[in-house]
Formats: sequence, C-alpha cells, structure tokens
Amino acid sequence: MLTIHPEVHALAPGAAMGLLALRGVAADRPPDAAAEQEALERLRARYGPLERSQLVELDPLRAYVAWYRRFGQSYHLLAQIESVRQNRRGLNAGSALLGAMFAWELESLLLTAGHDLATLQQPLELRCATGEEAYLSLSGREVRAVAGDLMLSDGQGPVSSILRGPDRRSRITPDTREVLFTVYGPPGVGAERIARELATLQARLQALFPAAEATHLRVYNAV
Repeated sequence: MLTIHPEVHALAPGAAMGLLALRGVAADRPPDAAAEQEALERLRARYGPLERSQLVELDPLRAYVAWYRRFGQSYHLLAQIESVRQNRRGLNAGSALLGAMFAWELESLLLTAGHDLATLQQPLELRCATGEEAYLSLSGREVRAVAGDLMLSDGQGPVSSILRGPDRRSRITPDTREVLFTVYGPPGVGAERIARELATLQARLQALFPAAEATHLRVYNAV
C-alpha cells in the first residue's frame, strides 16, 4: 500500500508512517455528545495540570515540535491541546467517526489524517517535498508543500504533508464507507509507539462500528 522514496531514508532517517484501513464504517453517523464530553474530560484531566513548558517535553510531542521548529513553525496540535485543556474549545467533529479520530489524536499526540480510501489511487508514496507541489487543503484553499517536509502522495498527486495538512480530494465525507488513517512519524516518534497507538484506534473504531473490518494495519520505516 505504501512505498518510501529513498530520499526519505537520507534526509529523515528514523521517520515512519503508520496506516490503518477499515471498511464498513458509517461516516454519516452524527457525533455522540456524551462520548465527546467524556473524551474532553479525560483530556483535561491528563493535560490540565501541565504548563506549556511541560507539554512540549512530552513524548512524542517534542519530536513533532522539533520537526516544525526545523521549518520555523509551531506544531498546531499543541495549540489545540491547550485550547481543550483550558476549556476554550470542544472536539468540533462533524461525525462520530471524526470525533473518535480527533480524541485519539489528542490523546496519542500523533499527527493523524483521515482519508476516504476509495478516492485514493494506490500505491501511496512517502517522500520529501520539493516545494513545488500544490494541492487543495481541506478548506479548499490551494497550498504549496514546504521543501524538505514529509509528504504523502497517490497516483493523482499530493494527499497530505506534515506542515500543510491533508488534502480536500480524499477527505472523509458522509458517503465514506472505507477509511484510511495515516500517522506521520518524524524522527524521534518511533514505529513501535505508532503501531501500539494505532491498535488502540482500531479497537475504538470497531467498538463504535461493530461491522467494521480492519483491512490494513502497518507501520513503514525509513531506516
């Protein structure tokens, strides 16, 4: 399902990407308010007592902070965590599926994107962006990948990158029935952590959608 371009091994040794594919999900199921509130309370109990200086030292958060700093940027998930723990925002998910993904992402601290697998032209490829690749973001705005950033592409073009996020073409919609979750692991995150956390996500989603079947779970390494 995924190949890693040789340049990733040279420019980002130790990077990894995790993939989890499931079919039989119902992306049109509305969010569960009680489940979201429970997730928020869990997140606030975990992160609420921590100062920002303590947050950035958490594993694997500090590996992402270091990757973003490499390009002169701040890790956006850190701001989301701070908003949640200070009770300034909720999960703001449009469906139960996305709500489960967002809650898991904030708990695991792993940078994750969800895609409609049926829209993707396999195999996927993880490579380092040249800075010339452009694609439509989730909002519909054209973005350009940052040179040197890790970028995922399919046969039609870029699907996501760490710094610019996922594309609009392969986004999850209410019609999605087969989903792919991708986890970027820049150097320092570790393949074992990604595999362990993805297994947790799989279990949660199959509890949410009992008819769902996992068709692919693997972490790919650049070593």
